[in-house]
Amino acid sequence: MNRKQKLILKILKTLQSDFPLTKNPYQALADKLGMDETALIAEIKLLKRKGYVRRIGAVVSAARLGYKSTLVAARMEKAFMSRNIAFINTRENVTHNYLRGAKYNVWFTFSAKTKKEIEDFIRVFKKRRGVVDVLSLPAKRTFKINAEFRF
Repeated sequence: MNRKQKLILKILKTLQSDFPLTKNPYQALADKLGMDETALIAEIKLLKRKGYVRRIGAVVSAARLGYKSTLVAARMEKAFMSRNIAFINTRENVTHNYLRGAKYNVWFTFSAKTKKEIEDFIRVFKKRRGVVDVLSLPAKRTFKINAEFRF
């Protein structure tokens, strides 16, 4: 492994497990990694463009904030898939969205302040062209694991 690859792994490890909660987190991160803040931000942007980094942000407990959530399984016709996925991805309530090679081929989580908000979204979503079926699967019990990639 060359120096550049080692640096990238250090950046990824730090972003996922040790992101500094300070006024200037990227400067603190750059200092920790022994590099310039501008160079670090450029590396992170490149990692994001290449798909290694999807987003940088806090993971909060929606339930503790009083939100309701559901896992949505959708069966869609392939011809309308990209249009419907774009619709899903524009919703700020959606936190995860995955394409699956199964009968229900799109799965995503949807959170809202009320159960009615979720039901309203599902009702609208079901009417979209190419959406064959939609299942709303609210959690009955939550199990939290520390999903951390080891490099």
